[in-house]
Amino acid sequence: MKDIIINTIAKALLLILVFYLIYPQALEIRGSSFISMSGIVGIILYGLHKFPFKEVVSVLIVFGILIFICYISAYVNGFVDDFMTGYIRSQMGWFFTAYMIIYFMYRIHGNPTIYTVLGYIIAAIALQSIITLIMFFNEAANDFFFSLQLKSIVDEETKEIAEKERLIGYGIGFFGAGIVAGYALIFIMYLFLKIKMNIKSFIFLALLYAFIFYVGLFSARTTVIGFTASFVVFAILFFIDIKPERRQGINFIGILLLLLVVGYALCYIYFPDFTEWAFELFDRFRKEGRIETSSSNGIIGMLYAPNDFKTFIIGNGKMDFFGSDVGYTRLMFYIGVPGMIMYFFYSTYVGIKCFTKDWTLNFLIIALLIYNMIMNVKGFTDLNMILYLFFFYFLFYKYYVFLPKVYSNQRREISKKDPISQI
Repeated sequence: MKDIIINTIAKALLLILVFYLIYPQALEIRGSSFISMSGIVGIILYGLHKFPFKEVVSVLIVFGILIFICYISAYVNGFVDDFMTGYIRSQMGWFFTAYMIIYFMYRIHGNPTIYTVLGYIIAAIALQSIITLIMFFNEAANDFFFSLQLKSIVDEETKEIAEKERLIGYGIGFFGAGIVAGYALIFIMYLFLKIKMNIKSFIFLALLYAFIFYVGLFSARTTVIGFTASFVVFAILFFIDIKPERRQGINFIGILLLLLVVGYALCYIYFPDFTEWAFELFDRFRKEGRIETSSSNGIIGMLYAPNDFKTFIIGNGKMDFFGSDVGYTRLMFYIGVPGMIMYFFYSTYVGIKCFTKDWTLNFLIIALLIYNMIMNVKGFTDLNMILYLFFFYFLFYKYYVFLPKVYSNQRREISKKDPISQI
């Protein structure tokens, strides 16, 4: 009984670590986000383990090239931008916190699968959705969680204005809420075609999908992109994978459609003031046959590139908001087109380092990279925090599970052929 309690507490603490990896600004520590402090602990742990995994070096070299381009831009333009200092701190914080999380995951679970990693990510996003609803219905809880987070995310005045039309979650801004909810939707769809579930798990995950979708939608309408991406992932795996759980997948789609209809009705009951904003896309499509919102229409005017050669090549060294939310536009003006390409190449490189012999996992990573590229049409973002978890999971598996198993099998074969080698 004691071991069960200890193991449960350990898993709960691990979930909290994953939660704050995904939502680092939800917890302010000495004026910085959680990830700044946890990253230091992760670096120390990595050092105590004698700096394992040669693949880490290559990833850091590629990251260093990206940073070098940014500083060249700053030097040429004679401008020092604080954004890059924060970016380096955040990326390295995520990177080494991911190392720490995967290390503890292997210690707690023994030999976790990639589904274990996906499960913790989904659970963390579900926890965020639950807290979001608690904050909406309970003012004391709203004040408590708001007091914990980094104050620079959403100030009090902006929060009060935004709360009149949408849900404001714990430690998440506006645009980011939809992106992260999309991760969970994609992963849940993937699990439904890859794992045979009992009836309880089936119903629970179906409910979780609908729950995260609606909470995400009422926080940020970009959740619709993740929702669409999850169905694309489902369709491709359903028709191309050799042994998908097709019957389970079909049952899931049927149950999900019912849950979405029920959820749609419940939203009008519990969030009547938000429905016009949240369902604008669906209402316009139903009434006018057009897939658009007032926000999406505004993006068109924000998609533009530098019109002078110097800025096009090296940027102006400033990551400012100058009337454009679009990630591509902001990156081109910040570090030029070559720098923008390097920015996305870095994420792609980390993703490639996660590839395995399982094509469906590779496809999932590619789908995430494409999802990230699409989301940068709406705003400036990356998905590196998720990729880092995958990256370290597969490194731990390769060096501490797969290779030792291969070596053991080789020794066994040698022993069969040469009994003397056993002495």
